[in-house]
Amino acid sequence: MGRPTITDAQSAVRTFLEEAVPGQRLVHVTKVAKRDADGGVWEAEADVWQPNATLQALHLETQRPVLDQHHYMVRLDALLNVVAYELAQDGMRDEG
Repeated sequence: MGRPTITDAQSAVRTFLEEAVPGQRLVHVTKVAKRDADGGVWEAEADVWQPNATLQALHLETQRPVLDQHHYMVRLDALLNVVAYELAQDGMRDEG
């Protein structure tokens, strides 16, 4: 495969969040950067849209979906494995 590209890292982040975040409707990777050029550690940011939890809990019907936007930060290793992720206001969660 050679050295991973930004596109490879972006795809890895999108795939991870699509699988890890329950009920997500859209994942938009907004930023991808190598944190350490020699070590190959990548960091990315993404916006994830999910149905509004309050409306779901109350079983309220709406004409159009009401989605909440959540901002995630994801850290990848040199092989593009997710090693940590966090919701913007939470602490980094270790995946290892």
